[in-house]
Amino acid sequence: MDHGYRYMYEYDYPAGSGADNVFGVIMSVYLIILTLVLTFALVSYILHSIGLYTIGKRMGKEYPWLAFIPYARDYFQGELAGEIRLKDKSIRNPGIWNLVIPIISSVLGGIFIVIIMFVVGFGAVVQASGVGGLGIAALLSILLYILLLLATVALRAAQMALTVLINRQILERFTSDNMATVHAVLTIVVPLYEAFCFFVMRNREFNPVPPAVSAPDTDQAEKTE
Repeated sequence: MDHGYRYMYEYDYPAGSGADNVFGVIMSVYLIILTLVLTFALVSYILHSIGLYTIGKRMGKEYPWLAFIPYARDYFQGELAGEIRLKDKSIRNPGIWNLVIPIISSVLGGIFIVIIMFVVGFGAVVQASGVGGLGIAALLSILLYILLLLATVALRAAQMALTVLINRQILERFTSDNMATVHAVLTIVVPLYEAFCFFVMRNREFNPVPPAVSAPDTDQAEKTE
C-alpha cells in the first residue's frame, strides 16, 4: 500500500504585475508632486493678489480688484509702480509692457514651433519622394530653433529687468532704496518670494513722498530773477 504523499504547488502570478506596481508607484509620486506644485502656485497667487489689492486700494486706485484677475494683474502691478524713471528715459506705461511682453513671447514661441513642425514635415515628405530634402529641413529647423532661443532669451531678460524695476519702485514706498532693490532682485530669483513680500509689505506705512525735483529749480530761478 502506497502511503506516499505528493504535493503539487502551483503559483499563478498575473502577467505584468511587477510593471503595474512600478507604474502605480510612479503615478502616485507624480500626483503628489503635482498636488504640491499646484498648492504652492495657488497659495502664491492668492497671497500675491491680496498684497497687490491692498496696496492698490491704499493708493486710491480705481480698480484694485484687477489684482485677482490673471493677466490683468500683470497690468495692474505695473500701474502701481507708476512711471519708471531711468537715467535718460522713462517707462511711462509699465503696466502695458508688463502685460504685452509675456504675450509676445508666447505668441512668438508658438509661431516658431509651428514653422519648425511645418519645415520638418515638409522635409520628411520630400525625403520620402527621393529628392533628399530632409537635410535642408533639418538645417532650417536648427536655424529657426536658434532664432527662437535668442528671441526667447531676449524677451525673458527684458521681462526680468522690467519686473525688477516695477517691484523696486513699488517697494520704495515701504522701505529704503537699497532694501527695495534687494527685495526686487529676490522676487525674480527666489520662488514665492514676490508673493510673500507684497503680502507682508501691504499694511506697512508709506514712506514720505520726496519733493519734486522741479520745485527747487523753480524757487532758485525765482530768487535769481
